[in-house]
Amino acid sequence: MGDKRTAVENLKKVTITIEAGTSPESMDITSEPADFEFIFGLGASGLTPFEYELANKQCNDEVILHVNPRDIPITFAHLDLPLFHQLPELDSIFLKIRIADVQPATSRELIRAMAKMTECGDGCCGNHS
Repeated sequence: MGDKRTAVENLKKVTITIEAGTSPESMDITSEPADFEFIFGLGASGLTPFEYELANKQCNDEVILHVNPRDIPITFAHLDLPLFHQLPELDSIFLKIRIADVQPATSRELIRAMAKMTECGDGCCGNHS
């Protein structure tokens, strides 16, 4: 695990847990939190709206994000969170995101993340396997 005081910033490897619910108090869409790891700030178009919400947060910080599922491609851009493949059709959902870990990304991790982005382009929302 990374240093607990390390902030989320450009080119850090960020591990989050994410849950979805129908209200900020009720994470009733997902049965348990899902883990997701990504390199922060790697998108060719700059930070995604989602990344702006996480900027400068630290381990164990939580963010509640209110999202219209139709806006997921704009909000998350190139970040392919597996959770999105199982969301019910609702007008809005609440996502509870907890920063689980923040570490410097290795060169290998950066190259792997950039290669994955070029497979589908920077505007990809993960509608593929």
